[in-house]
Amino acid sequence: MADITITAVDVDASAMAVIERGTLGEAAAAGDLLYLDGANGWKKADADALASAQARAVLLGSGVLGTTYPSGAQVDLVFFGLMTWGAGMTPGGRVYVSTTAGKGDQTAPAAAGDYPFIVGWAYSATELFVDPQSAVPVVNS
Repeated sequence: MADITITAVDVDASAMAVIERGTLGEAAAAGDLLYLDGANGWKKADADALASAQARAVLLGSGVLGTTYPSGAQVDLVFFGLMTWGAGMTPGGRVYVSTTAGKGDQTAPAAAGDYPFIVGWAYSATELFVDPQSAVPVVNS
């Protein structure tokens, strides 16, 4: 596995992307994959646990506010649609939640105890189509 390289200042959404506001439950950076931790807010997704593996949004950057945000910040999140996101992706390939918090990978996590979860697919080498899987991931044995 190799995490996809994200340049936070380049993270942007297309005009047709579904974007909503949310509250961070921990510090995060533009481009981070996030899961909703109930009343605790949006946190960085991680394939090491069932709850955190289920990324539902990508943190959108803001030229005005910068690219890193503290816990408690109100931020824009991409829930569905095309966005500029990474570099070096293989177009058409799936993008999975990585075992590195907030990151994505085009190789599914394969270690025992990891939860493979698809957050979308590579539209191009630099664009992610956000479309999180709806099924609960099954743990690798």
